[in-house]
Amino acid sequence: MRSVGARYALIIAAAAWLLALSGCSSEKQSAEQAAPVRDVKVETLRVETVPDEVEAPGTVESIASAQLAARTMGTVTQIFVREGDAVKRGQELMRLDDRELSARSQAAQSAYQEATAATEEASRGLAAAQAQADVARKTYERYVYLKQQNAVSPQEFDEVEARQRAAEANLAATKARQQQVGAMKARAASEAQAAGTVAGYARVAAPFDGVVVRRQVEPGSMVMPGTPLIVVEDHSKYRMEVTLDAARAAGIVRGASARVRLDSMPGRDLSGKVVEIEAGAESASQTLRIKIDLPGDAALRSGLFGRAWFPRGERKALALPRTAIIERGQLRGVYALDKDRIARLRLVTLGAEAGDHVEILSGLSEGDTVLLDPAGRELDGRKVMAQ
Repeated sequence: MRSVGARYALIIAAAAWLLALSGCSSEKQSAEQAAPVRDVKVETLRVETVPDEVEAPGTVESIASAQLAARTMGTVTQIFVREGDAVKRGQELMRLDDRELSARSQAAQSAYQEATAATEEASRGLAAAQAQADVARKTYERYVYLKQQNAVSPQEFDEVEARQRAAEANLAATKARQQQVGAMKARAASEAQAAGTVAGYARVAAPFDGVVVRRQVEPGSMVMPGTPLIVVEDHSKYRMEVTLDAARAAGIVRGASARVRLDSMPGRDLSGKVVEIEAGAESASQTLRIKIDLPGDAALRSGLFGRAWFPRGERKALALPRTAIIERGQLRGVYALDKDRIARLRLVTLGAEAGDHVEILSGLSEGDTVLLDPAGRELDGRKVMAQ
């Protein structure tokens, strides 16, 4: 029902437009008796060869986009950037309350320093125990020889042997102690590193050069791990993602060229290149997503809507320069000359655009003579003497 109502509304609007332009009969007669129009150009419409293209709507997106999220619980204390600000890789964007995290990190660092001091002390003790064990072993070896020569008493030998065993036992115990202290130092180092890393989560930095697209929290906000904070995009590289019927996408290959026009950049065409084509169609709609790399342009931003055209050869069609088209809301018209060279407004249906020309689907026929540059003037009913 809406579509029928829309068509009726369009018909009524067209009729109102034509009546407003034509005016009453007396106004027509006075217009036709006015001086002929000479400062316009005319052209006889002919069938021309135009590019045959497949059209698809799409949206611009950044090739590199990052939504930064909180990695720890805390309160946002400072935000250093606003939406639209350019940022550099590693630049601090936001800070959370880090007092508790800093305290934990300092405690872990202190524990690591204590473990380091204990390790150094254990190393010195091991060196002393090793020296004692070496002396005791050499003394024992001499007493073994003297005992064989019956040069020492059994009691003296037993005392030396006992001291050698005690030195070896002390060395073994010192080595075990050093291993324990070493393991404690390794754990302390790991905990200090982890605490330092977690403390660093309170500072949110840019992952690459880009621009701040969206700020999702304000100072004073309480955040949990995973809470979205800020969105940063690489503003130097953009692409367009379009959706196209799978049947019409046949023949489009990776590396193919594409003509792109954005609603925010009227009259400008960008030359793109197909870089990705979805392998399979979406089951419900039977459509494919195609991604097109766009050239660098300061006007590009994520979210811009536009259309892409993929060439697939040439075809015959009626086409006119865009300057010949008169626009009134949703209606399009052209001034065509009748047999008496009087300009009459005709409603037309437009097709695809190719450069500065646009295809005429209905409203005109081959051989019609049209005004190329009405320049917004109301020329309906005026005699045209231009060649």
